[in-house]
Amino acid sequence: MEGSRKHLLDRFQEHLGERYQIWCERHGVRKSDDRLVTFLIDQDLIPSVQIKRYAVKSEFEKLSKEPCFNKTHIVNILAHRFNISERTVWNILKHSGTGNGKHQ
Repeated sequence: MEGSRKHLLDRFQEHLGERYQIWCERHGVRKSDDRLVTFLIDQDLIPSVQIKRYAVKSEFEKLSKEPCFNKTHIVNILAHRFNISERTVWNILKHSGTGNGKHQ
């Protein structure tokens, strides 16, 4: 089983590298980490919901280090910053374990 998983990952990486190279050539850009992320998003390999969750969680962790903000205030800030409801922010934090004291 492990061998087939390795083979699958190898093929995925090979095809991804080839297509990323073509994408860079087509857009006349050099390869970079930022452009790789853009490419992955363009190819729908990173769903927008994952991007939103990651951004909210990361910003929450960053802001929670500031002593002047409590959780409710941070949630309000993030809701406005990302143009989503406070309830959505709370749900993202709840499901990521970030909003209830568990930092991942």
